[in-house]
Amino acid sequence: MDRQSNRFSWHPGIVGPDQEVSTLITLVQSFSDTGLVQARVRDAIFSQLPHHELGEFDIDLLLDHRDSRQPIIFDTDHFEGYERPRLVLHEVTDQLGQAFLVLEGPEPALGWESLVASLTSLVDSMGIRLTVITDSIPIPTPHTRPAIVTRWASRPELILGSTSPFGRLQVPASFPVVLGQRLGETNHAVIGLASHVPHYLADLDYPESARALVEALRGATGLALPINSLAVAANTVRAEIDTQVNNSEELKAMLHALEEQYDSRVAQRELGTTQVAVPDAEDIGAEVEDFLRSIDEDDGSSNDDPGTQGSGPRRSSDDTSDDDKPDYHPRRGGDLDN
Repeated sequence: MDRQSNRFSWHPGIVGPDQEVSTLITLVQSFSDTGLVQARVRDAIFSQLPHHELGEFDIDLLLDHRDSRQPIIFDTDHFEGYERPRLVLHEVTDQLGQAFLVLEGPEPALGWESLVASLTSLVDSMGIRLTVITDSIPIPTPHTRPAIVTRWASRPELILGSTSPFGRLQVPASFPVVLGQRLGETNHAVIGLASHVPHYLADLDYPESARALVEALRGATGLALPINSLAVAANTVRAEIDTQVNNSEELKAMLHALEEQYDSRVAQRELGTTQVAVPDAEDIGAEVEDFLRSIDEDDGSSNDDPGTQGSGPRRSSDDTSDDDKPDYHPRRGGDLDN
């Protein structure tokens, strides 16, 4: 049997989901789980919603175990507690009875393209209409401001109304985003959700970003996902962080600087979206020509001497070339995506 055909195995007695499913959510960790966001989301889903495993991928074909060593316990005179990593496909039922799929586990180190092919085949065979890629990223932003989720998609119409705070930039590839790109290249609908985590909390548990990610998942998929426990945890952690900040002048100064920077960016974006649309150079030129033409017509109609008709200033469309027109473009902006 070749490597690809043996990559995914259904569990015994299972040949597919019990119910019709149309959404796949990936909780595949890339780089590191910044703010423990994906772990929090996974726990919220699996602890509060009915679910069962459908199958899993052969992890030995996907991981270099030397680079992703699982913990093991030495107890007096023996080892115990080793749990092999797993990349598992789950069927989950939301709070309204809607079924969906969750793929969760560590990021593969090997065989990305063949794994993409296997997942694409599964998506097609199960009739998945939307795949959602989740992630969390460290950003220099204060914890005292709303958590932001950056959205991306295989087609712009999937995230209408969303504006990324980023421009064009090159970043190291991760398997989840490669999967999203490859699915998009084969005309599958994909939405990506990257929850921002304050950079100074990246290595800690930050449930507010997990809450924001679940809120974004609810909006993108229409699924009824549990969020209350994350909101409670977020409030608790926020209070603990505030206490530590209030006890440190250095932390207070850092936080104040981040708040000013954040508020300035938001104000600039809001200003960009509230400005009145400005016409471009061609529109301005056309308006000027129409205005001058109307002056000529008025002068001609109000003067009885035919020799003086049209004696006012005249300007034709040929008098000014495109090269003479100002190179002007209206300023554009957008809200930070919440």
